[in-house]
Amino acid sequence: MVDVQIRKNQRSPLQKSFKNTKKTDPSLNPEYAATLRTICPLPLNPNTTVDMDPDQSSLSFDSHYFKALNQKKGLFLSDAALLTDPNSAQIAQVLQNGPIFLARFAYSMKKMGGVGIL
Repeated sequence: MVDVQIRKNQRSPLQKSFKNTKKTDPSLNPEYAATLRTICPLPLNPNTTVDMDPDQSSLSFDSHYFKALNQKKGLFLSDAALLTDPNSAQIAQVLQNGPIFLARFAYSMKKMGGVGIL
């Protein structure tokens, strides 16, 4: 679960143009945006929480984040930003595949261990 205030306080110039309107931010899936509006009605309650991984258990380590991201169900601006760059969008597309995600994650962890980060 994540504090909704994070999304509220992280606004891009594009999102500011949708503030205080009934229009949906085009970087969000319209159905997901409607769900968020139901969970987070105005005025916002700072104690409201939202799952960062919609439609899935946030307790499992899997590629679902990338599936949701490619369906425009990213909760944070940084999520939506991944799809604006063709290179990162392609990576997000590939990492939807569970076995590929796990293999790439394992490779990355080994590399980080080799440079003393972990």
